[in-house]
This record gives sequence, structure tokens and C-alpha cells, in this order.
Amino acid sequence: MPFQAVASQRLFQQVAEQVVGLIRSGELPPGTRLPAERDLARKLGVSRPVVREAMIALEISGFVEVKTGTGSYVSDGSPRAGELGDAGPSAFDLLAARRIIEGEIAATAAEMARPADIERLDQALAWYRQESLKGEDSFEADRAFHLGIAEATGNPVLTRTMELLWGDMRGRIFDRLGELTKNSTKLRTNMADHQAIRDAITAGDGPGARQAMQAHIPNVETYFLMDAAEDGTTTHTRNATGGTTRR
Repeated sequence: MPFQAVASQRLFQQVAEQVVGLIRSGELPPGTRLPAERDLARKLGVSRPVVREAMIALEISGFVEVKTGTGSYVSDGSPRAGELGDAGPSAFDLLAARRIIEGEIAATAAEMARPADIERLDQALAWYRQESLKGEDSFEADRAFHLGIAEATGNPVLTRTMELLWGDMRGRIFDRLGELTKNSTKLRTNMADHQAIRDAITAGDGPGARQAMQAHIPNVETYFLMDAAEDGTTTHTRNATGGTTRR
């Protein structure tokens, strides 16, 4: 008897596959406006972050076009015979994992950090500020700051755990959400959050470092659901070739 492998799909992929099925069946012809994120989340019984990620996965694969201020539409060139590409891990799952793990890492770093560790954090903060003010991609500087905190614990397993998490954050979903929500207010919030975490670690304040980190991650989640019109549409459009049109 032949057996088939059991696929373990991320929830946003299941939502995206439902939309792809409706496109292929003709239920959603080219040009059809999809329901707003909040409405679609309610109809499917999932959270809005799941729908946001599903729309990005569909956009990346060319099935959907997101139009500024008006909504998401089935693409005129929708690849009905194509496959829904792998958009990478869920950004919100990664942030949930980071919220659990990084608070304790920050608290431990506050107890263990040496002057050289604080200097490394200060260098990463300066790098992040410089890249942000220039409008450059600040991902690597952000990564250096958070890895620096893990290294300050003196525990190589925690450092490796953070390396794995931040490696996954270079997935297409996370990258696209970061691109969609990049603005000066978000960057200022991130810099203030990082400074508060650094100051608590420098002061040897474990509870304060934990609290500052646990406040920082939800701020990132909040921004990943912002930069949208009231109907849940994003303020950027990616075309079929992967280019981006900004407001």
C-alpha cells in the first residue's frame, strides 16, 4: 500500500491555499477584490496576523496584488497552474518565541555582562542608529544587538538559539513585513527600546532588563500589523516582478 508523506502546514499557508483553490476554481476571477483582513479573519476563524501573512504569501507567489488604500485583488496574471511558494516561517510565530526566550536572556545578561559585553552592545546601538538615520537596512545591526545580549550571558547554547531564531527572521514573510512597516516612528521606538534594554543590563537590573525586552517584542508585533488602511490593506504594492511601489 503506497503511503504519502503527511504535510505539516503553517496556519497562514492553509489560509493561502484556500484562496488559491478558489482562484483556480474560478470562484475568484482576476480582478476580484478580496475581503478586508478583519473580515477574512472572522470568516475563517483565525487571527488577523495569520491573514496578513497569508496575503503576503499570496502576493509573493503572484496570486494577489495589494493596491494602496483599496485592498487586495486577485492578480490579472494570477498563476493558476503555479504553486504557492514557500514564504518561510511565520513572522508572528518567531516573535512569540522571541518574547518567551529573550526576556530571560536579557535578565541573565544583566547578571553576567562584563564591560566588554556592554561595549559590544553600545557598538551595535550606534550601528543601528547610523543605518536607520541613513534609511538603510538595519537588520544586521539589530541582529548584532540581540546576539550581543545572548553572548553576554556566557551561555553558548543561548547564543546558538538566538542565531537560529534570527536566521529564520531572514525569511520572506519577515522581510516583507519589515519592508511594509518601515517608517521613522518605528525606528525611533526600536532605538528607545534598545536603549532601555541596554541601560537595564548595564545597571545589573535583571527584572528591568526582562521587562524592557518583553515590552520591545510586542512593539514589533504592533508595527507589523500597522501601516495599513482601515480596511486592512497595506500601504505598499509589490508587482509581479518583485518590485515595490511605495506611497
